[in-house]
Amino acid sequence: MTVLGVDCGGTNLKIAWVKESGEIIRSALEPINFKRSVGQVVADIASRIKIFLSRHGASGLRNLGMGIAGEIDSAQGIVRFSPNLGWKNVPLKKLLARHLDAKVAIENDANCAAWGAYCLDAKKDCENLICLTLGTGVGGGIVLGGKLYRGSTGSAGEIGHLTVDHRGRRCSCESLGCLESQVGAWGLIQTAKEGIESGRAPILKRLLKAKGALLSPRLIEQAAKNNEPFSKKVWEEAGECLGAAMASLVNVLNPDRIVLCGGVSKAGNLILNPALRTLKERAFKVPVKRVKVTVSKYDENLGVVGAALLSRE
Repeated sequence: MTVLGVDCGGTNLKIAWVKESGEIIRSALEPINFKRSVGQVVADIASRIKIFLSRHGASGLRNLGMGIAGEIDSAQGIVRFSPNLGWKNVPLKKLLARHLDAKVAIENDANCAAWGAYCLDAKKDCENLICLTLGTGVGGGIVLGGKLYRGSTGSAGEIGHLTVDHRGRRCSCESLGCLESQVGAWGLIQTAKEGIESGRAPILKRLLKAKGALLSPRLIEQAAKNNEPFSKKVWEEAGECLGAAMASLVNVLNPDRIVLCGGVSKAGNLILNPALRTLKERAFKVPVKRVKVTVSKYDENLGVVGAALLSRE
């Protein structure tokens, strides 16, 4: 049996027919404008799903899973708050059910990615897994005992807001020194801007000017690979923060696997080497020997696959 997954980003919908094995049969990326009323947006989402189904000759939709960034009440299918979409207390499951004849499941996008990682990267060969999405921000999802762990209010997995420096940079959540403010793309870019303004990042400044591009983790990566000390240090410190956070997770949750995904994870050894070194230094010896840390091979599809398969759980 196949199920439908929808990964709801800030500007696009990724829609996919997914086999129970996690294999994607058909997928599409659809632009969508969220700067309208909730009713208009939901009607548009439903319309695009129907068009996708009809375009690919699919029929008999029974299960639909949707992942959305933000605080989600998955039991009731309510988007409590989505900063990307500007939604508060939106009964999305109920609204979608008015347009679609299917069982609808709504879940936090990082939880969807974690379930996707559990099903694809781990192939369900472990019982306990943590997924860290290293993108613009830092998201997280936790699988314990083979089940997605949501916590008592459905808010579990906000790993990006672990404190790694209690006097550090103010985060988007208004706290100080969150992992996201050090390792998320926006945090890395802020650190890089400070380096450029202080004159400590001449290679990065030159690359920025030559390429005529926006400052990004990819550009910081290129400067580091050109042996700029400042940019290398940016990745070193980000990796150490990531490693410290992973050590805390290993000590508290004792997972079999930690799967990293998202654009920042593509910096490879620049961030992985200091992260793994710090993890080994800080975590308890027995659990750190057990845990396996990998970068996902299925990065772009984790969210949509996880959303689809969670609709069957």
